Amino acid sequence: MQGGADSATGWDIGHPLRSPPSGDVTYRESGMALRFWPAKVVALVRAGTVLAERYRLEQRVGSGGMGEVWRAFDEVLGRTVAVKCLLDSHPDDPSFVARFRAEARVMATISHPGVVEVHDFGDDPVAGVYLVMKYIDGESLAHTLARVGRLSPEATMRLVAEAAEALHAAHEKGVTHRDIKPGNLLVRADGSTLVTDFGIARSAGATGFTTTGSLVGTAGYIAPERAMGRPATPASDIYALGIVAYRCLAGHMPFTGDSVVEIAMRHVHDDPLPLPPDVPPGVRAVVARAMAKDPETRWPTGAALADQARLAAVPDGAGHLSAAAATVSVPTRPQAVVAVPTGDQSVAGGRRGRRPFGYAVAGLALAVIATAAIVLRPTDEPPPQNLAASPEAGTASPATAADAVTPAADPSATNLAPSSSATNPTPSSRATSPKPSARTASLATPGNLTATPVSANTIRLRWKDTSSGEGGFTVINGNTSRDVAADTTTYDWTGLAPATRMCFKVRAFDSAGVSAYHPTAQDDWVCAISLSGSGPAAPGDLTATAVGTGTIRLQWTDRSLDEDGFTVTTSDTSRNVGAGTTVLNWDGLAPGTYMCFKVRSYNSAGVSAYHPTAQNDWVCLTTPTG
Repeated sequence: MQGGADSATGWDIGHPLRSPPSGDVTYRESGMALRFWPAKVVALVRAGTVLAERYRLEQRVGSGGMGEVWRAFDEVLGRTVAVKCLLDSHPDDPSFVARFRAEARVMATISHPGVVEVHDFGDDPVAGVYLVMKYIDGESLAHTLARVGRLSPEATMRLVAEAAEALHAAHEKGVTHRDIKPGNLLVRADGSTLVTDFGIARSAGATGFTTTGSLVGTAGYIAPERAMGRPATPASDIYALGIVAYRCLAGHMPFTGDSVVEIAMRHVHDDPLPLPPDVPPGVRAVVARAMAKDPETRWPTGAALADQARLAAVPDGAGHLSAAAATVSVPTRPQAVVAVPTGDQSVAGGRRGRRPFGYAVAGLALAVIATAAIVLRPTDEPPPQNLAASPEAGTASPATAADAVTPAADPSATNLAPSSSATNPTPSSRATSPKPSARTASLATPGNLTATPVSANTIRLRWKDTSSGEGGFTVINGNTSRDVAADTTTYDWTGLAPATRMCFKVRAFDSAGVSAYHPTAQDDWVCAISLSGSGPAAPGDLTATAVGTGTIRLQWTDRSLDEDGFTVTTSDTSRNVGAGTTVLNWDGLAPGTYMCFKVRSYNSAGVSAYHPTAQNDWVCLTTPTG
């Protein structure tokens, strides 16, 4: 097994570069204790060992912070399996054994093709506790990235979609993974992605295995709220998956630093390093929302992230984000929120917005209990050491995985750049856009800019007027701008070709020439894709509210300019209403009646767009009984 250097501890797994200290390692900076455990692999089992008179170990294929993974043969059922054995450095640690056992139980509760299936769990007199899983013919994403540097936007979005769907299945069971990273994502021979290693997952309501005030996970992918000592939630996993997507697209991590604490401070105070210019705006929008520092601003569910990642994966604007999801604003950064990315620290280029480290630590001291222990692995495991059932590093990788990637040395090998059509200017072509004035203190920045496709030819822009002294607003699209009057908060950008991707900013200006831009960062834009032209936009935000004992009031958002009407439907009946209608009282119901609804927009050609879009998704309510 090839070792990979661990930049924080200074030794390879199984191959010391210097004498590691005994026991756990504790660093203290500004009163904050950070515990790391060195990776120690001293095999108690060898190839040929038989566990429980059933599982014959054949080849060690990976190792992580908790256990070794072996390819093995089930001599009872006659099949190849993966066996994960608890590391010999932890068998007497009750918390590790409990977490290892919990991993088996957690994974067994999740039935999803994107989650590695658990077959068995046991305790062998020689090898100790072990977990038997389905063997996956593939490699970890960490290994893939070590080979190729970065992935294409299309491959990244497909991977994110599949991982997000698997996480959604876990979240639906009340399980948060808490350690999403490339080493815990497996790329199968057919190119599909699975989530594995629920070793530190936590079920809702479960008691913790760590001491009060501690965190467990891989530092590079822990969400801001978790680094602040708050509980892990599904939003934490979505954030981590956003960091994974960034790493795939950029070939490096969004922040760099010389220690875990310093990198954490980059997340508090700095914007991430920009993604490469060949990443399309639609993909940028998906990743930016997943990486939002405020959990409430991220994609609300793994399923929502998966849906939009699949749409963004379609190259050259052939697909488009849904109207609801394309309404993506760049949120303002919340205060006292910290994220901890990976120790992937050898990145070319400068660190944008870097602040003095002492100032950053002072900020953290105000936000975090000074004595809180953060129990973290400082980096993701070296890529060749896979954390689940996957071939050893020397094994030839699947052709499907190789075909999906773009080598870092030649990102231009795949045409990933946004269209340069005159009707589709990109954020990079903003040479003639108005430049922000140095004098912005007297003029408030507009806020909450959203872009929503409302037809094949129009994107509707909305923003918040936060100033009373502006002379007007300018809506900017790449190298084109349009002025509107003061107090305006809505503008329809018309004249687009179908399925055109557009990115926008809005600025307030006054008579003295002072400007205030939103979004403020130079590389931040709010993007959307006009509709394909095949029909009206789907309505959105459908709600059902009981009005008395016999009526349910349905309300929705009209997101189209070219529908001829709406149909509100149940499983066996429907009612039509006119264009522009957004409310319908469904009456004549008996008390205690359970009803489920959808709403669709339609046009004269018979083209429809439904909300909710998924076949089995409905908005349901029971009328009051009295």
